[in-house]
Amino acid sequence: MKLVWGAALRPKLGQSVSGDAYVVLPYDDDRLLAAVIDGLGGGDAAAEAARRAVAVLESDPAGDLMDLMRRADRALVGSRGAVMALLRLDARMRTAEFVGVGNIGAQVYSDVLIKPISKNGIVGYRLPQLLRLSYTYNSGDTFVLYSDGISSRFTTESPPDLHRSPQQIADEILARFGKDNDDATVVVVRSE
Repeated sequence: MKLVWGAALRPKLGQSVSGDAYVVLPYDDDRLLAAVIDGLGGGDAAAEAARRAVAVLESDPAGDLMDLMRRADRALVGSRGAVMALLRLDARMRTAEFVGVGNIGAQVYSDVLIKPISKNGIVGYRLPQLLRLSYTYNSGDTFVLYSDGISSRFTTESPPDLHRSPQQIADEILARFGKDNDDATVVVVRSE
């Protein structure tokens, strides 16, 4: 089984800088860490908060998700703070782990019920008691992480065509459901 992914990001209409960020970090041949980070507010200060979180994740993609979230929390102290979701997939073991803080969306298209849940809070300001959710997934399952600049209507109103590539799915979700009044980011990872 292999993991394929795509991502799409754009700043708020009229802005040149996005306070959102994402990472997709493959490692150990069959594992991947994906994250969506939304720096609070917008503009340069939000982008700086998101960059700090990205630096933590890039420094240790194989690290424990709860430890990475706590390290990001420490790195973001004094910044605007951020909300973020972390997803680790292991293609060999067919396992997924999720840790989320704040209003970051996660949707999984699967034959089995997989419902990632984020805890209320702000990374860098008020980190909640973290919750790690673990799942077993199947070939063909598709994971979507998205910032609040993406309307969650795509999950019920008009699901994306899952036969397309993850990049095409990400582009479609951003184009159809991205909000003009906010930074918008979506990451799509599929097991094949």
